[in-house]
Amino acid sequence: MLDSAFAKPSVFKKLYKKAHLVHIRHDLNLSPETEDKQIYNLATKENRIIITQDIGFKKWIKPKGTGVFIIASYLSNKQIDDLLTNFIAEKNPDDFKGKVTRIK
Repeated sequence: MLDSAFAKPSVFKKLYKKAHLVHIRHDLNLSPETEDKQIYNLATKENRIIITQDIGFKKWIKPKGTGVFIIASYLSNKQIDDLLTNFIAEKNPDDFKGKVTRIK
């Protein structure tokens, strides 16, 4: 689940082919001002990992809740696409439940 700071999922062509991406604004029609807690709870309910630049999500992490990937804000869309696609390759999404992972 892409946080509001990111482009539409279709921009991330490689990642889009590997994962079922949704964007909180473009796909879920949530406001850019939607609270992190609400996004976290929705992602947990839908069994999705949150992709964000906001370290504030760290305070909502629960042991059996969703995982959060933190991405640097200075990366281009192509760099994000390559970085995330390579990072998730051959990994089990369940390994990230209840964890915040910085991806560099």
